[in-house]
Amino acid sequence: MQKLKLSLKEIAEVTGESLPLIHDAINAGHLRTFVVGRRRFARPADVEKWVNFLQKQSDAGKPVKYRERPAERKVA
Repeated sequence: MQKLKLSLKEIAEVTGESLPLIHDAINAGHLRTFVVGRRRFARPADVEKWVNFLQKQSDAGKPVKYRERPAERKVA
């Protein structure tokens, strides 16, 4: 039987993304999750929808950036 829910750690493992990026996706409303007790989970279909969204944005030339990189320091 296929898993019905994935923990955030499992989402990171299957997508190759970092936990902070996954939290940013959740906060942005791009990754649907739910809470059981004190733990957060997502259905595999919702993880797939998120990955499809990321690919669609990238294909359209608008890759999703959840956090801007700090501006590089200018050497005087």
